[in-house]
Amino acid sequence: MKIELYGENSYVKEFETQVVTANDRFVAFEQTIFYPGGGGQPCDRGTIHQGEETYKVIQIKKIDGKIIHELDRPLHNTEQAVVMKIDWSWRFQNMRYHTLLHVIAGYLHQHYGALAMSSQIESEHARLELAFPDGKMEKVPFEQLEQLIKNLIAQSHCVQTKTISRIEAEQKEGIIKTIVNLLPTSLSEIRIVQIHDIDEQACGGTHVNNTTEIGNFSVIKIQNKGATKKRIKIRLE
Repeated sequence: MKIELYGENSYVKEFETQVVTANDRFVAFEQTIFYPGGGGQPCDRGTIHQGEETYKVIQIKKIDGKIIHELDRPLHNTEQAVVMKIDWSWRFQNMRYHTLLHVIAGYLHQHYGALAMSSQIESEHARLELAFPDGKMEKVPFEQLEQLIKNLIAQSHCVQTKTISRIEAEQKEGIIKTIVNLLPTSLSEIRIVQIHDIDEQACGGTHVNNTTEIGNFSVIKIQNKGATKKRIKIRLE
């Protein structure tokens, strides 16, 4: 049974499931649609419903392979089924940001050899830090980057996920191999997010199905972070 349902379908907003373990306010379920956060993407928000009771989900974390949901109070009945409900506006905003960060990183890698070093999604903006090969950063038309990316995402590129073996992932060339090498050796299977011919990454987060769903955005700041590094801040509109 697949536990992490958000990895198969990021658009599921509501789901019924059973409790597996409960320790005061900390609960693990048979299956979950709540993303626990990671890779710069924050965890989901939402509620758990059981009968007439509604519990706010305070935090979600993955601990020792289990996804633990911290609720605002202990469940009334650990034997009764619950209904999970995602805060969809928060989830969809993070999906849009996450996919947009992949597109920017993929574009700059393809054309200028840049490697994404880190990213972070906040409530009102997101940032991406990239390292460029010597002599490449000066060639990037940063003043035109916003329009270049807008033109790219408007072309309707499909976003797809698949799971491959670690051995297969390690044999792939380019940026995906760099990321795979950073993952724990205990992972035998790697989830891949591919945006048509723009980007292919090992990634466990949630994404939109098509780049046209990203919508409008602005590049709000581009900062130097060293001789060969840039930080790009973006904001969805």
